[in-house]
Amino acid sequence: MYYNWRMNLQPVYLIAVFISLGTLIIFYEINANKINKNYLMMFLTTLISNFGYAMSVYSDTLEAAMSGNLVSYIGSIFTILFMFVVVVDMCGKRFFLPLRFFLLAYAIAVSFIIATTKESNLFFVMPEIIKKHGLTMIVYKAGPAMIFYILYLALINIASMAVVVHSIFTKKKVSKRLLFTLLFMLIVGTLTYIIPLSLGVGINFMPYTYILMEIFFIAFSLRANTYDLQMNLLSVYKSRGGYGYIAFDNRDRFLGCDDFALKLFPELDNVPIDFQIPASCAGVIQGLHYRDKNWSWKDHCNQDFKITSNEKSAICTIHQISTKGKHLGYLLELRDDTEQQNYIKGINLYNKELSKLIEEKTQQVIVMQESIIKGMATMVESRDNSTGGHILRTSDCIRIFANELMKHPEIKECTPEFCGNVIKAAPMHDLGKIAVDDSILRKPGRFTDEEYSKMKNHAAKGAVIVAKVLDEIQDSDFKEIAINVAHYHHEKWDGSGYPERLRGTDIPLEARIMALADVFDALVSKRCYKEANSFDEAFEIIRNDLGRHFDPELGKIFIQCRPQLEAYYTASVHEL
Repeated sequence: MYYNWRMNLQPVYLIAVFISLGTLIIFYEINANKINKNYLMMFLTTLISNFGYAMSVYSDTLEAAMSGNLVSYIGSIFTILFMFVVVVDMCGKRFFLPLRFFLLAYAIAVSFIIATTKESNLFFVMPEIIKKHGLTMIVYKAGPAMIFYILYLALINIASMAVVVHSIFTKKKVSKRLLFTLLFMLIVGTLTYIIPLSLGVGINFMPYTYILMEIFFIAFSLRANTYDLQMNLLSVYKSRGGYGYIAFDNRDRFLGCDDFALKLFPELDNVPIDFQIPASCAGVIQGLHYRDKNWSWKDHCNQDFKITSNEKSAICTIHQISTKGKHLGYLLELRDDTEQQNYIKGINLYNKELSKLIEEKTQQVIVMQESIIKGMATMVESRDNSTGGHILRTSDCIRIFANELMKHPEIKECTPEFCGNVIKAAPMHDLGKIAVDDSILRKPGRFTDEEYSKMKNHAAKGAVIVAKVLDEIQDSDFKEIAINVAHYHHEKWDGSGYPERLRGTDIPLEARIMALADVFDALVSKRCYKEANSFDEAFEIIRNDLGRHFDPELGKIFIQCRPQLEAYYTASVHEL
């Protein structure tokens, strides 16, 4: 008889046994540290089932073929049972314990009927063996107990697919990608059993269907090592208040997060597991630097960055997830920083309020100081019969002059702060007169040379008095300007002034400004020894003394103030 070796399918079933053994070993190696007993039982029963198929097709006698066939059936019953348990576990659902015991008892009962079919004929009736494609096949009539096996298979398969479909539509924290793949595998497995059976094909495809399922579950177990991270992290971070996490795989696909992360980014609740963050979650993408070409998680591992979202603040630290040297993804650890930020905001607010209060108090002190200074100056002036109102008028004159000076950027020193200090210092320019004898100060007529010489001492003495008065003042710039105004306001540009006979720019700028205002007020005011000069006469005198008595550049700007000065002095006369 011619033997067609091409049609000998016996090795196919033997290979299936060794593949099943290999998948069992691979599964064990991958999950050695954390074996899931349901997975392990499924792989063991699959090996038993495939061994039974191989034993049956290699048999030469009916008894040996029946033995292998019964082993394969019993193995299949428990393979399908544990596969159902694994599917429920994959879908993140709880297996109803009484139902599990019922199915286990049912599987044992059916297995017992199959194991005793030789004596009872309840499962197989009148079995015979035939040879086809090199295989030993059993031809039989179905016994009355076969219906229990069929119902069992149908129930398990329908329940498995129902659980997966329900999870696809209801479970947010389970990978939809894997669920769709699982559903496809279940449908394929069901069809590879039903179609050959309905067509009367004697070849059994189930061993390789089981192998495909095993390969899928191995791939899932690899993925589950990452998914299990979420549950482990959840238990860890629940025990640590103010901490949270967001996990991604090495392709930046979302693996899960905890409630703390959802408070920061509520959009994550709608992101499917095993998918990348969609563009609609702009807050997540921006906050986590997700898909930022110029900023990668890998380059910033173990570094902190700040996240602020939904009125909450957190410090984020990126950790790389690795196992056995293989990079699995990234864990973004979150630490609540809201209280700290609120504390800092509170301090900042307190500092602002404190600064405002200090500023108000400082302003009150400044006003008080100015009042005291003006009071002292007024007291000194009250001893001088010839200068009534001089202090007030020169101060206002300086204010008008300073406003004009600030319009000239070429005079860089005339900043608003500088001019403000000169205005405040103006009332102090004649404080030195407090040291001048009344007989001289209150003399109604002109001074003699000796009296005038003593009067000129008021400038130097004034500098000493101002320095003592302002000794406790923190504003060193104001203190220096006030001392210079008192000391040098009688110096002249050509060096003929007193008390130090300074010349040109050696005379402090504030003193040169004060000199113009002091002389102008003296010219346009009535004194006991003279009548008031007209504005024309006063401005003509100042113009003629530019370069001799006064700074020529400052003098030109002072003359430009004539309209404002005339208006002020005209109003002052009417008030008097």
